[in-house]
Amino acid sequence: MAYRNEDDINADLTGLRRKRRPRKVLPKPLLRLLVVLAAVVVLVVVIVVAARSASRSGEAAAYQRYLTAVADLMKQSDALGQELQTLLTDPGDTNRKDIQTRLDRLVATSANLAEETQTLEAPNHLVKEGVHQFLILIMTFRKNGLTDLKPSLMNALEVQDVDVASEQIAHALTYLTNSDFLYDEVFAPRVKEILKAKELTSITVPDSEFLKDHDLAYKSRVQEIVANLKSIGNLQAVHGVALRKVVATPDDIEIKKGNTHNLTATADFALQVTVENQGNMAEKDVPITITLLSPSSVDPQKVQATIPELKPGEIVTATVQGLDPTPYGEVAQLRVEVGPVPGEKVQDNNWLEAKLIFKL
Repeated sequence: MAYRNEDDINADLTGLRRKRRPRKVLPKPLLRLLVVLAAVVVLVVVIVVAARSASRSGEAAAYQRYLTAVADLMKQSDALGQELQTLLTDPGDTNRKDIQTRLDRLVATSANLAEETQTLEAPNHLVKEGVHQFLILIMTFRKNGLTDLKPSLMNALEVQDVDVASEQIAHALTYLTNSDFLYDEVFAPRVKEILKAKELTSITVPDSEFLKDHDLAYKSRVQEIVANLKSIGNLQAVHGVALRKVVATPDDIEIKKGNTHNLTATADFALQVTVENQGNMAEKDVPITITLLSPSSVDPQKVQATIPELKPGEIVTATVQGLDPTPYGEVAQLRVEVGPVPGEKVQDNNWLEAKLIFKL
């Protein structure tokens, strides 16, 4: 090994120094600033991701709440439809009052459900796209269909010619079948599309079917339903009114059939006539006819009155005026008659006759 002197070593060191470049070091203030900026960027990214996650979670919760409420409304509404279909196609041994009571309840419940739908808190996107408005329309159709059905069906049970009534019933049922169409073909598919676009496919859109048999809305089918209902014994029309009581005023004396009554001769003389509807049909313009014949008169006095409407089982008292007391001491013949109403077969309880003697 050759011996190297001090000059050779210094020369090598000098060469190495020339080859090595000096290292650049960032100033400490700038370095701290860069570290802070990096931390801020990371924090912003975390916040954005968390916000998006929270937003998605909140949106999912909103849709879930909404569709859970929709499912409950549809379940209740579909139950009404099933009850209606049973009432129309398999009524059993029922009567007019029962049918009217059941229809009243269906109408009232459907109206309440329609009102709940309008107040339902829907996600903004469903409102903006008009999807929730279709749900409101669906429930309105169901409410209107039931509301129109009730008077049409009750009328069909009363009249002989059911052609017009059947047309009205079919029209009302069309509202109900159309509500199913709108739900299946518009509301449910559009909600599913929106959920898919928002990647919320785990949320279920409920099914709904108000009427399982949509053929019920055809007029020919309605006529069959009405004919079947009218064949039920308790649903056959029964017309009949009865004279319950007659009271003479101002004496306040009840006039009994076949009896003789002494009454005060006064200008305020009147008869209070109480009438009962003993049939199962509402009767309109029920006539009351009163005749009073005295021995000294050639022609009897005759006055008439009318009760505008008598519902089945209803009892109404009408005050009839216009009769003049017969001469003092004479025995006058009184006849009070109510009805008959169209279709009334039994009229034995429609009248009474009695004798009246007016005193001063």
